Amino acid sequence: MRRIYSILLIISVLLSFILEACSDNTQSAETPVLLYSKPGLVDSLIGTCSTYLIRNFIIDTLDFSGYKNASVSMNSFADGDLSEISIYYLNSDTAVSVFSVSGISGINTQGERDFNVPNDRKKYYLRMKLYSSVCTGQLFTLRIRDLNIYGKK
Repeated sequence: MRRIYSILLIISVLLSFILEACSDNTQSAETPVLLYSKPGLVDSLIGTCSTYLIRNFIIDTLDFSGYKNASVSMNSFADGDLSEISIYYLNSDTAVSVFSVSGISGINTQGERDFNVPNDRKKYYLRMKLYSSVCTGQLFTLRIRDLNIYGKK
């Protein structure tokens, strides 16, 4: 009989923990909205240690009105230590950077990366810079695949 009471006590304690965990929790989660997607290879640069390559191209006109910030996810790789990837827009012929990663550790890191955006519609560009501070005689690469840009409310 005593064993039944202790089993019932354990079950009631477990049920109280389960019910507490399932209670209404009013935390609002950011729901990202996909604003731009370029699956597959976006671009790739290859050069020697004495090469400083820069490539710019238009991403798209994106409207970030109504979004607090944005995030970018991409599969990127670089082996040049001074390489850089950035996203920017033009404001009176001046490039305004909104996102930038540089160096091997910054570019080769996977996952979403948040950045702040202006609250309006602008044409955005992607800039890739390939450069290395050491000369090993090998070719260096900078590659971007599966670029996705999300708006977060």
